[in-house]
Amino acid sequence: MSHSDAADFEAKSDMTPMIDVVFLMIIFFICIDFKVLEAKLPAYLPKDVGGGPSYVEPREQLVVDVHCVASGDKVFSGSAGGSGRAPRYRLQGRELRWAVGPRPIGDVPTLHAELKRIAADPGMLQSDVRTGARVLPPVVVVGHAGACYDDIARTADAVAAAGFGEVTFGYDPGRR
Repeated sequence: MSHSDAADFEAKSDMTPMIDVVFLMIIFFICIDFKVLEAKLPAYLPKDVGGGPSYVEPREQLVVDVHCVASGDKVFSGSAGGSGRAPRYRLQGRELRWAVGPRPIGDVPTLHAELKRIAADPGMLQSDVRTGARVLPPVVVVGHAGACYDDIARTADAVAAAGFGEVTFGYDPGRR
């Protein structure tokens, strides 16, 4: 083989074995049961406490209902300008009523005072099932028809400011 013949000779590798290996790997990964592999990975997940036959002790809850008596009128302030956002507004004449248990309340300061009074009552303390310590009962804030996010958030803030630790949110089943 002369020098000119060697220059014309081009070394080409055969790709057939590589393609065969790739197809075998695809078949392997399609057929393998990944659950077996996942079961071997260490995972520290919380243990499920529900669903078992264990008895759950009922707990008293303090229910705070949020009712919208008058939805108010939109009063626009400012303009959207070139931002593409809708103009901001506030609700004028909006009227809310709260009910803490059976007691009706007409404004946020009175709501806060009532929640503080309840939190200060030693008779309201319950035993925590996990720690055994005496704690305030959980509070459920229930928004009724017409209540908006701001109303619920202000109510939850008043509950937290009064010292209640566990706040959850409920719903009015009659709401459509």
